[in-house]
Amino acid sequence: MKFLAKKKGERYKCEECGLVVFVEDVCGCEECDIVCCGTAMQQVKEEKPKLKAKPKPKPKATKPKK
Repeated sequence: MKFLAKKKGERYKCEECGLVVFVEDVCGCEECDIVCCGTAMQQVKEEKPKLKAKPKPKPKATKPKK
């Protein structure tokens, strides 16, 4: 099975080992396969970045009473 030419910025993932490939330079071929572990890699849709939780502020240290 042949796939259409890849586009810059597309991301592909191997279903076997998890390797992820980003297309940086387009080869210009009419048909193109990206193969890993003997099978064609699947295109991964862009995911929105997840927001990280802000760290909780540390309580201020108090001086010991004398």
